[in-house]
Amino acid sequence: MLEIIKYNEDEYTFPSLLVLGCFDAIHTGHAELLKQAKLQAKINGLDLGVMMFTGGKGGRQVCNFEEKQELLEKFNVKFILAIDYSEDFKATPANVFLENIESKINVKGYMSGRDFRFGQGAKAKSATLKAYAEDEENGIWYMPVKDVTYVGEKVSTTLIKTCIENGNLVKAGALLGRPYSVTGFVIEGANRGKGLGYPTINMKYPVEKVEVKKGVYKVVCLIGEEEFIGIANYGARPTFNESIALLEVHLDGFVGTLYGRGVTVNFIEFLRDTQKFDSEEALKEQLKIDLQRAKLKV
Repeated sequence: MLEIIKYNEDEYTFPSLLVLGCFDAIHTGHAELLKQAKLQAKINGLDLGVMMFTGGKGGRQVCNFEEKQELLEKFNVKFILAIDYSEDFKATPANVFLENIESKINVKGYMSGRDFRFGQGAKAKSATLKAYAEDEENGIWYMPVKDVTYVGEKVSTTLIKTCIENGNLVKAGALLGRPYSVTGFVIEGANRGKGLGYPTINMKYPVEKVEVKKGVYKVVCLIGEEEFIGIANYGARPTFNESIALLEVHLDGFVGTLYGRGVTVNFIEFLRDTQKFDSEEALKEQLKIDLQRAKLKV
């Protein structure tokens, strides 16, 4: 398990390489930085640590803190420098931020993306860290890593959020290097799906996660160690005059009940907008078409 080191409180005494950044999505750009950091830590005999904001920088997140921990373990990260993105922290001058880190953590080197900004007003950048490391009194080295692009666009959390909110889950998945996912507990619904021949599991959409566009999706769900292809509707159910947004998922080939169990829903592709059907039979026919489309691309 990763060790959680609270900024300006906890200590970490083993010589370390600390990766600086927001890491609010752990996307392909972050992955490239972490791969290189993992290599540099091994070469230099250092423990690898990653800076991270505990609750993100405000607003809905692509990955919550627990999801990020799981992803970071793949890169042999030993500890997370957990920071509360508070008003006090945002007002901290860049030099004080580095001094605070080094008063508690035995930092020998820093790495970051070239676009990293930090300190009061986000005025300090990669060049600031380079100048800091070149000061022989500090005894610190610094290595920047260039940006990663996708079809000519810089990979960023902002771009990923836009894709998710607009229903472009194929592109979001390419930028992330994995499908965008949400995890939640199954709750009891109205059981209409069973009567239609398409039983569903029902979940409340996590309030901390970026919302996908309302509509119907191809999904792959993880239940324990098993994966199931399915179709999911997120939003209202106009055919039944219900406006409260809910995530409903039909799992192809699953038999049983899952009330109270945790399920991870991976969004693969947007299929269509939510529609109001004239009858349950018309809805049933459309669900058949949706599931066939989802199963075509496995």
